[in-house]
Amino acid sequence: MLNLDLKEIYDNYLIKKEKDNKELYKKRNPNKYYRASAAGHCFKKHWYSINGYEGKDMDDKSRRLLRLGTIVHEDIQKAIELYQEQQFMYDNLPSKNEEVFSQEYNINFKTEYQIIIESLNVMGSADIVVLDSENTATVLDIKTTHSWKWKMMFGRNKEPKPSRMYELQLGTYALGILEQENIKYEDISLYLVYYKKDDSMMKYVDVNPIWMDNAAEYWATLNETLDMVEDENDLPRGSFNIPVEDWECRYCQFEPICN
Repeated sequence: MLNLDLKEIYDNYLIKKEKDNKELYKKRNPNKYYRASAAGHCFKKHWYSINGYEGKDMDDKSRRLLRLGTIVHEDIQKAIELYQEQQFMYDNLPSKNEEVFSQEYNINFKTEYQIIIESLNVMGSADIVVLDSENTATVLDIKTTHSWKWKMMFGRNKEPKPSRMYELQLGTYALGILEQENIKYEDISLYLVYYKKDDSMMKYVDVNPIWMDNAAEYWATLNETLDMVEDENDLPRGSFNIPVEDWECRYCQFEPICN
């Protein structure tokens, strides 16, 4: 009888991968920028993170679910590269994180496009950015979700006050692209791409560019608030944007140490 615990082996693999990713992020972010992926989150969570606090470890189930989302992201990004190869007959595609370029159509696809906005002290990586010769840009961010959240977003009885963290995150990426690619505000388009993990349904959502303004305001307010903080006691629960959403605390890795 085969004595092989695949679950334990896979969980240990994901724990190592999580550790490696944390170390890689530290190397990429030596100046302690805020994370664009945490746009819209609790201000105190940002403070803990940027000051090097260690939160509670993710449980094995959450780690596996997160990995599923990562695999979908990577597959869609690779599909973009393959599409470029088939559409424009390129034989040698560059690796991930590099740009794919078509001289014929002058379209430039970028995956994992890194943005840094010095004025807002924030950095991150946009999933897919499409640039063209008309100096316009399309920014797409991929979100995997389960059936309940899908129903709340697209079903008959939609959530009355949905969280807007995804839109703020996308708006943040767009702000960085405006600066780095010298693109005008009116020439950028934003899309969230939802992938339902239960049955692999996909849906595009056109996001209003005003979320760039909302994102700029969010990060400016965050910087202004946290620049005045000396320790965590200056950030009591219930003060402005602590938390932003009531449900945040239940899923926050810093909940055990938060006062």
